[in-house]
Amino acid sequence: MTMYFYLLIFLFVIMAAFFLIIGLRVILTKRPFSMSNKWMFWMLCLVFMPIILQPLYFPASNTDYMLWLNSAIFAVSLVMSYFALKGYVVYGVVDTTFREALLSSLDKLNLPYEESLSSVRLTSIEVDLQVSVQSWMGIGQLKSKKHVHSPQLTEIVSNMNEHFQITSASINLTTCIFFVIMGVLMLIGGIGMMLFF
Repeated sequence: MTMYFYLLIFLFVIMAAFFLIIGLRVILTKRPFSMSNKWMFWMLCLVFMPIILQPLYFPASNTDYMLWLNSAIFAVSLVMSYFALKGYVVYGVVDTTFREALLSSLDKLNLPYEESLSSVRLTSIEVDLQVSVQSWMGIGQLKSKKHVHSPQLTEIVSNMNEHFQITSASINLTTCIFFVIMGVLMLIGGIGMMLFF
């Protein structure tokens, strides 16, 4: 039991740091930035793991079957997240800023392209990039339909980050503000658990 609470406190602090770093980076620099969705997946792994492992911490519980059912539900959710969280996410971005950075990156890499409503086809290497931007939340996503093209996607995103650093464009801080609030609340939760347990 004590070990379980120490694990929860550790997770609260790690999650708080994760959300605060992302949120404050955009708020303080006033520039969007992108990062791999793998980081969010690993964060979900940390969050879900104590729930998935609950039957091991409370083996003599009268509701043992409910603990195993709960663990199974979260394990399946984690597997779904693995497939859903592919590609890269851009924080603090609006649609025009995202598009400018993406097209600038493609031009810099000499990659001819064709735009459609929610994708960009790189004609020279026959790659389809899925593009999704929620301007009202200040978040965008970019991923390749095929995993074999991840090196090209990484290079494109790297150039997008460079573009964000050297240009000043419109940003939206909504998601980043929520991240900072969540980070502060989780930090308070972690401190509260240390004091009361």
